[in-house]
Amino acid sequence: MFKRLMQLLNRKQKSKSVAKSRLQLILVQDRTGIDEDIMESLQAELTEVLSKYFILEREQVEMEIEREQDSMALVANIPVLGTKVRHPVQA
Repeated sequence: MFKRLMQLLNRKQKSKSVAKSRLQLILVQDRTGIDEDIMESLQAELTEVLSKYFILEREQVEMEIEREQDSMALVANIPVLGTKVRHPVQA
């Protein structure tokens, strides 16, 4: 029963995290003029590429664009749990 209670409590934290991430994307869109769909697509594609090499906590990936005067920077927080074993391609 305790395990089930913890699962229910953790589920709320995940939806809170998702809502926070979405709000951040909306704020970024307002500040930089980058469409929210483009930011979501960028996050999904970068996460997919990185997941080929690392074991990721996908639900916790956060990306944003910060603007400072004439420049912009992509800032990413990507929790990495470990690396994946990759075997070299033999010719």
